[in-house]
Parts: sequence; C-alpha cells; structure tokens
Amino acid sequence: MDVGIPARRVPARLRPWLAAPFALETWAATGYLVLTLFVGTFWFAVLVTGVSVGLGLVIIWVGLPVLAATLLVARVGARAERALIRATLGVDIASPYRPPRRGSAWQHALALLTDPATWKDLVYLLLLMPLGVVWTVLVTVAWSIPIGLISAPAWYRVPPGAQASLFTVGDTPLVVIDTLGEALLALAAGLLLLAVVPPVVRALATGHAAIARGLLGPGGGALAERVQTLEATRARAMEASAVERRRIERDLHDGAQQRLVALAMDLGMAREKFATDPDAARSLVDEAHQEAKRALAELRDLARGIHPAVLTDRGLDAALSALAARSPVPVDVRVDLDRRPPESVESIAYFVVAEALTNVAKHAAATEATVRVGRGGGRVVVEVSDDGVGGADLHGGSGLTGLADRVAGVDGRLTVTSPPGGPTVVRAELPAAD
Repeated sequence: MDVGIPARRVPARLRPWLAAPFALETWAATGYLVLTLFVGTFWFAVLVTGVSVGLGLVIIWVGLPVLAATLLVARVGARAERALIRATLGVDIASPYRPPRRGSAWQHALALLTDPATWKDLVYLLLLMPLGVVWTVLVTVAWSIPIGLISAPAWYRVPPGAQASLFTVGDTPLVVIDTLGEALLALAAGLLLLAVVPPVVRALATGHAAIARGLLGPGGGALAERVQTLEATRARAMEASAVERRRIERDLHDGAQQRLVALAMDLGMAREKFATDPDAARSLVDEAHQEAKRALAELRDLARGIHPAVLTDRGLDAALSALAARSPVPVDVRVDLDRRPPESVESIAYFVVAEALTNVAKHAAATEATVRVGRGGGRVVVEVSDDGVGGADLHGGSGLTGLADRVAGVDGRLTVTSPPGGPTVVRAELPAAD
C-alpha cells in the first residue's frame, strides 16, 4: 500500500509560465533579436558604402549602375530578412514588389529604382543596426538579471570576505549578498523574474515584427495595385473559361452529338429491316457499332480535355506520363513532389504541360522535350523545355496567353524564355496550398 505523500500536479494555469523560459519560441526570438545587431552592422556598412559611391558618381552616370546594384543587394538582404523572420518569429511577410516586366536591362534598372518597395527595403536594412543595439541591450539585461539572481547560491562566497555584489554603478554596489539566507532570497526573486522574461522578449519580437511588416511588407498602394492585378487576371481567367465552355459546347454539338444522331438513325433503319432484309440490318448494326465506338472516343477525348480521370485517380506523375506517351516528340518526365498539391493547382499544372507539349509538337520543330515538376520557394514549379526553333511569345495572343491568365487566376506566375533558335522554356510557379 502506498503511504507516501501523493504527488501534486502543477496547476494548469501555471504550466505556460513555467515552460515559457525553456520554450523554443522564446529562445528563437532571443537569438533573432541579438542577431539583428550583427546583421544590421553588416548591412549598414555595405549599403552606406554603395549608396555613397553611387550618389557621388551619379553626375557622370557611372553612379547609376552602382546605385542600382546596391538596391538590388538591398532586395536580396530584405528577402533574407523575411525568410529569417518567418523561421524565427513565425511571422510571414508578403513580397511587396511590383511584378517584373519585359524589357531591356536599362528598363529593369529603372523599374528597380522607381519601385517604392526597394527604397523601403533600404530604409529597413539601415535601421537594423540601431534597432539591434536597442534589442541586444534590452534582451541581455532581461536575461542577465534573473540568471544572476538564480545563480547567487553558487557564487556568493567566492569573492574574498564572502561578500559579493551583483550589480554596481561605478564603485557603488546595488545588491550585496554575503549570507546564505540572502543568496536563497535572491534565488527566489530570480525565479520570479525568470517567468517575466519570456513575455518581455516576445513583446520586443512583436514590436520588431511590426516594424518589419511595415517596411518589408506591401503598403496600401502596393496592396491596391495587387488587388487591381488580381482582379484583371481573374477577369481574364473567367473570359478564358467562357471561351473554353463554348468550345466544349461546339465540340459536343458538332462531334459526339452528330455521331449519336447517326447511331440512332442506323439502329432505327436496322430494326425496320430485320424482318425483310436481315443482311442489310446486320450491316446497319455493324455500322452503328463503329459509330458508337467513334462517339465514345470523342467523348473520352473531350473529357480528357476538361479534366483527365487519371489525374484525379493517380495524380500528376501518372497524368503527365500519359501526356508524354501521346506526344509525337519524345518527352522526358520527372515529377518530384513529396505530397500531392491541391486539386486546382494540380489541374492547372497538367494543362500548362499539355499546352506546352501541344505547342512543341505543332510549332517548335523539336527533337526532344523535358518536363520537370517540383517544389521551390514554397511553390509548385512546373517547367517544360524543348530544343526547338524558339520564338514563342507569351503576349502574342496564342494559347500561352490564355494559359498565363489561367495561372494568374490562382495567384501564380507563368514565364516563357524562347530566344530565336531556341531553346524554349515554359515555367509556371503555382501556390503550394489553396
């Protein structure tokens, strides 16, 4: 029989306070806030040098490339900061940049210089060093006080005379511990203060995340522009869907429906001839049988064009392999996905490959093509390339234009690289989640 004192569980409302100092989130936030001082110092030195040299030489035009390169480096630093904030603080900051446009290197540089998000990146990275000084001081003080008090019983007898001062201002000690009772009292006070440190660290991290979201995230103007872009792409996607629906209706009316009408007529005539001319009736039934098979083949092709059953049943790998098997050009397919994407993304990825392979067969004069599907940057990336003659134009009113609208309708991006003489690369970046 157990006669010992029953173990008392820790009250539920105290558990978060006791666990918070040891939580991974607390130490991740602490590490990030201290790291900002070192990262900010690096970016301050790099960017101040680049901007100073660029502005100093802008009068002879040499400064413009230097300034553009500096701003491009600032974008790289801002992207790294967004990734670091996401990994350590759990705050996801959306990209604020304007969508890239086609043009020369000069036009790309001008777009970089005129994008407000680029200059906000620069401001944030320059502020990172002074912010890092403030965060490092506050975090260091917040952790050092309770840790110093908690460790008092271990070190208060170490100094000569068994008198230890914990905090001093100049030569004046603020806390003197010279007895075991005082050391134990300091231990208790340190434990109480230790429970306060995680909320303080999280509050500092939340403040920094708010600053980062304001400077590294999309502002009001960028959001309005983004909304306009999405509205336009969704309108084009709806228009493309209407065109596709009319095509399906036309194919049904002119194809399968006409064959089914002919099938019904043949069967009707065969029924009338069974009594008087069995051979003719048998011939009509055979013709009806062939017509039924042709109608089924057309319906199967039509259904495959809407949404292939193999895509639903077996996924993207099997569906793309079936596409490649039907292509007159040899196609190498590789699908590297750890899990199936959402159904809408899977469907659009399939039709990107289908349209690209159709163009390869019709226009590219290619001898081989490759299809690659994988994940990159948190997105599903679909890439179709061929060794054909090139010259494909995304904005030339071809099927690629409607495909780009379809991809943009789910907040994706389609790019086509096709210089004269080839090769052609069609790349779609699709969201990895609905």
